[in-house]
Amino acid sequence: MATAPEDKDSVFINCPFTADYKQLFHSIIFTVLSCGFRPRTAMEAGDAGDVRLDKIARLITESAYSIHDLSAVELDQTNQLPRFNMPFELGMVIGCKKIARAHYARRPMLIMERTAYTSQKCLSDIAGQDLKAHAGSVSRTISIVRGWLLQQSNRKNIPGHVRIQNAFNDFYALLPDLCGEAELEADDISYSDFVTLAQQWLVQRNVENAT
Repeated sequence: MATAPEDKDSVFINCPFTADYKQLFHSIIFTVLSCGFRPRTAMEAGDAGDVRLDKIARLITESAYSIHDLSAVELDQTNQLPRFNMPFELGMVIGCKKIARAHYARRPMLIMERTAYTSQKCLSDIAGQDLKAHAGSVSRTISIVRGWLLQQSNRKNIPGHVRIQNAFNDFYALLPDLCGEAELEADDISYSDFVTLAQQWLVQRNVENAT
């Protein structure tokens, strides 16, 4: 099977898709878009026959960057088991970098956690990686993601983190109204609908700021 070409603007996001993480997830998506990149996750629309693992492998192959949040280390309330999806997908990326070096060695990855050094206690093999702790803070998460994209891409047109934070606050306050206008449920908005609304809002904001 042919390898999909790398998209220099694509950022693979590997994080919890749970209700308690939703605002942080949205802040990561919004920051990626604000910096001029394309967010990619397993939640995006795809072929109905696409096996989930194959889809994730394809997204990793196509994305020039990847963001991983290992903050979901607590036990699941339903099954009393931890969620392994995030470290598993991180392992796929690290495996690509270490084994298929010619194609992936230089692809940067950002690893975050809620509290510093937590991941090392349950995933000792992660030692030596430079993990960033966001403390469950939206502003801290935006600052980390924005700073990392700026550093790794060397792009000169990335806005400051305060500007992105203020924009996210404005957008999030308007999100229920935007969902209402689009006839969507704000409390249960899909990934694709959120990306579309955020993109449209950012374009409109840029137009207004330019006039």
